[in-house]
Amino acid sequence: MIKKLNSPLFKISFVLALIFTLCIPAQTKAQESQLDKASIYFDNVPYTTKYIVVDGHLLVPAILLKRTGAFVDWNEKYQSIVFQTDKITFSLPIGTKYYDEYNSMTKKWKRGTLTAKSTEVDGEYYVPLVDVIKKLGMKINYDSKLKRSFITSNITVKKNLIQKVNTQDKLVTLTFDDGPDGDYTAKILDILKEKGVKATFFVVGKQVATYPEVMKRIVKEGHGIGNHSWDHPYITKIWSSDVKKQIQSTQTEIKQVTGRKPDLFRPPYGFTTKADIKILNELGMRNVKWSIDTLDWSGTSADEIIEIIKRDTTPGGIVLQHNAKENSRALDGTVEALPTIIDELRKKGYTFVTVQTLLDHQK
Repeated sequence: MIKKLNSPLFKISFVLALIFTLCIPAQTKAQESQLDKASIYFDNVPYTTKYIVVDGHLLVPAILLKRTGAFVDWNEKYQSIVFQTDKITFSLPIGTKYYDEYNSMTKKWKRGTLTAKSTEVDGEYYVPLVDVIKKLGMKINYDSKLKRSFITSNITVKKNLIQKVNTQDKLVTLTFDDGPDGDYTAKILDILKEKGVKATFFVVGKQVATYPEVMKRIVKEGHGIGNHSWDHPYITKIWSSDVKKQIQSTQTEIKQVTGRKPDLFRPPYGFTTKADIKILNELGMRNVKWSIDTLDWSGTSADEIIEIIKRDTTPGGIVLQHNAKENSRALDGTVEALPTIIDELRKKGYTFVTVQTLLDHQK
C-alpha cells in the first residue's frame, strides 16, 4: 500500500485532482453531476473541458483524448471505451476499475488495474486522465506557476490544412457548404452560370441522397465538389470510427450520384482533432477551410457580405458561403450579394477558379 501511494502515477493524479478540486465551489465537489470546466494543454494548445473528481482522481471525457492523436471509440458489446494508436490498443469498461490491453503478438487481452473507475455522467463517458495518458506512453505535467496541466503526445500526424493558397496570381475561389438543397442551390447555380464562374460545393451526404438531380447539375456545370460529412456533426465530439463513416458514406453517395470521388474535405464548423486529421490523411483527403468568412449562415445582409469580401479578399483566397439552410431565409443575402461580388472582384482583376484549380497554383 505504501509503494502504491508513493508511486509517480498516484502523485501526479492526486496533485492534479487536488488542484482542480480546490478551484471549484464546495457545492460542485459534493455533486458529480454539477460539472465544472478547466483548460488542459495538448502539445501546448489549450482546450477547455468538463471534468469530475472521484476518490481524488481527475476524470475527463474520453472523447477529449482524440486531441492526443489516439483513436477513441465505443464498443457497444463490451460497454467499453477503446483507445488505439499504432503501438497500443486497450479498452476501459465503463463502471470498472480495470483496463484490458490487446497483445497483437499473442492475439490475447491482458487485464490491468486503474486508479479510478471509468464512469458515465449525463450520457458522456469519463476516464481517469493520468491513467490513460500514461498507458498511451505520453507525458503529463502540472506547472504550478502557470496552474496549468500539459500533455505531450508521442503521436506525429502530418499537417493537413488549407486555408488559402500562396500565390501572386489574382485568383479566388467561392465555396458553398451544406447543400445541395431544393431552394438556394439552384438560384446560386443560375447566377454562376450567367456570370461564367466556377465555384466549389462542399456537400453533405444526406443532402446528396435527397437532391441527386441538383447534385448532378453542380457537376455537369463544371463546378468543383468536396466532402462535408454525412449529416454535419461536430466531428471533434464523435468517435473516431464514426468520423471515418461520416466521410466514407458521403464519398460513396457522391460516387453513386456523380461518378466522382473528391479528395477535398471540409470539417463541419471547421473543427478537427489530431486524431481526425490522422483519419483524413489515411483516407487521402485534403482538409480545406477558408480565409474569408461571410458569416452568411447567421443571416448576414447582402451589403455586409459584399463589404466583408471586398475587405478581406487577397490572392489565393477561399471564400466561405452556404447554399442550404433548412426552414430559414438566412441565406437570402448570399443570393442577393453574389452578382455584385463577382462583378466587384472582377473589376479588381480577380479570376474565379475552383479549389482544385487554385491548389494547382500553390507556390
